[in-house]
Amino acid sequence: MKKARELSLRAFFCLFLPKNLLVRLIFLLLFSFSAFAQTLSPSSRISLLTISPGEELYSTFGHSAIRVWDPALGIDVNYNYGSFDFNAPGFYLKFVRGYLDYMITSHPAYLEFEYWNRENRKITEQVLNLSLAQRQRVYEFLENNLKPENKNYRYKFFTDNCSTRLRDVLQIAAGDSLVFNQALNADSTYRQWIDKYAHENGKSWADFGMDLAIGADSDKKTGWADAMFIPDNLMKAVDQAKVLTVKGEENLVILKRDLNQISEITKQQGMSPVVFFALFAVLMFFLNKAGVGHGFDKFLFSVLGIAGWILLALWFLTDHGVTKYNWNLLWASPLVFPAILSKRTWSKYAFRIYGLGLLLFMVAAVYYWGFNLQNGLVFLWIGIVLRTWQKIKRDGIRKD
Repeated sequence: MKKARELSLRAFFCLFLPKNLLVRLIFLLLFSFSAFAQTLSPSSRISLLTISPGEELYSTFGHSAIRVWDPALGIDVNYNYGSFDFNAPGFYLKFVRGYLDYMITSHPAYLEFEYWNRENRKITEQVLNLSLAQRQRVYEFLENNLKPENKNYRYKFFTDNCSTRLRDVLQIAAGDSLVFNQALNADSTYRQWIDKYAHENGKSWADFGMDLAIGADSDKKTGWADAMFIPDNLMKAVDQAKVLTVKGEENLVILKRDLNQISEITKQQGMSPVVFFALFAVLMFFLNKAGVGHGFDKFLFSVLGIAGWILLALWFLTDHGVTKYNWNLLWASPLVFPAILSKRTWSKYAFRIYGLGLLLFMVAAVYYWGFNLQNGLVFLWIGIVLRTWQKIKRDGIRKD
């Protein structure tokens, strides 16, 4: 859209303005002043838009945007902090390592509404009870962020995303006059919020993968403010927020409405992680009773070890901000991948240490995290403990 705007301006200057360079420069300065120093009219509105989750993995938690509407100036624009450039140098490597810059973009509202409609995603608008001066501050802040030197930022899933940025914009514009309900959504952890919304949107396997990748920081309580990293939580917080006006304390939201209707889609549910890993634990039990499965052990512990090396890389070689201090390394241990391939005595001791650590970890994890049946991790751990115990019994301790 920005490129199209630049092309349109270039065509305008080339086709319709005088060829005298000085005259063109004067026209350009006048146009720039009118385009970038606009003052919103009293009929303007600032709205928070909340877009429901989509089918794609990246849209699992929904999206937030700010809409600036001013019929007097012909403005109806959405501002988003969730964009990135697929053509950026080293895009995929930066994405994996957590060094990819996101950016703010703006587009005509109708274009984004058409896109979200095609995606079958509900658009909820909350018109905000802001003074004209506060609306102007929101508008100027967003326009300033659109400048090339300001538009990029280092995305962090928990603390700096498309939703938290809009929370900050509202707080900057309204200052101390904006009062959020500090008891709302204050007692859950980041991991619990992820579990909740991933499962509500039928992404149980994605939730399993995220539970593996995120570290101990995700088990901290978000508090009322950081819970707004989820767009739906931001919408609920804005619903309950108050704002101090010349009339006293009033609701921040003066109008809430759905801008479209979506079709109800029955999602095809495959085998959930709970069922899969429960069957895995049962299979490990029967393999143990039959006293077989040595070849399977090589496969199982190789997979666990490789997973551990990946988690270790996410901890030390990336900057996602959420993958450090990952306790899953105690059961998906890098130690077991070389150990399962070795016939030397050290590998036998390694599995004894691993088995004991795994058992202690499982007890501590159930106590700390709760018996999490949502993603089936407990059943996975039970299956691994069973198989590790069988391997320790079979191998014994032998000298080389």
